[in-house]
Amino acid sequence: MSGRGAERILLLVEWLAGRRAPVTFSDVVAALDLPKSSALGLLRTLVDLGYVRRESDGRYRLLRLPGEPTDDSGAWGTLARLTEGVLREAVREAGESGFIAVLDEQTRVRYISKILPDREIRYDRDITVARKAYQVTSGLVLLTGFGAAELRSYAEAAAGEAGVPDLAASIIEKVEAARAEGHAVNLRGVVEGAAGIAAPVFDADGRLRAALNIAGPADRMAGNVDRVTAITCESAERATAALTAFRHRIPAREARGG
Repeated sequence: MSGRGAERILLLVEWLAGRRAPVTFSDVVAALDLPKSSALGLLRTLVDLGYVRRESDGRYRLLRLPGEPTDDSGAWGTLARLTEGVLREAVREAGESGFIAVLDEQTRVRYISKILPDREIRYDRDITVARKAYQVTSGLVLLTGFGAAELRSYAEAAAGEAGVPDLAASIIEKVEAARAEGHAVNLRGVVEGAAGIAAPVFDADGRLRAALNIAGPADRMAGNVDRVTAITCESAERATAALTAFRHRIPAREARGG
């Protein structure tokens, strides 16, 4: 693609991001003062790459911006950027480590953001390592986005893999508790001596997109569990507000079964 072509496609993406309703081919030509052949080529490219959808009536709708995730792409850059300021403030208020977590295609927890507090003794984790969702607070919160059928299927598969038949019921119980409470607390984390609290982050459509997690040394967290829980939940609400205010909604996964 020529320099002029690259410029045009970026301008088109930016223009589409500001539209609240699908646009016609004529709208694109007029708004960007493009030759019809060029406009058609750019739109077809964006459709082929999954950024734009052509509706049944022939109009075009922007599906996502570069850096936003899809079912086929683990790009979480926009989500991390939108929630970074909220996470940084949560870490400052709690005095503990902060993380933003998502589920990957294998239903494992991936941490896409990490901010550590300015104190000598603090909890750190290797965020390049995926975690089993049922073993961490962020995962329990993210599993609340599953319908009943999908949650049971996940729990039974996890129990079978672990060779612990009773684990399925335990996972479902913990996820349902997190759903009812609006957050999850684990004062005995997978990492010895660590504890964590997590709360859900939703997008503009009310779909669960991520979990905001505050974690720290178990003894210190246990002594401040009510305060840190409040900070975590309030921060997750602010992160939700940041996603909702974003001018282009982050595409959510299709509604889960059950």
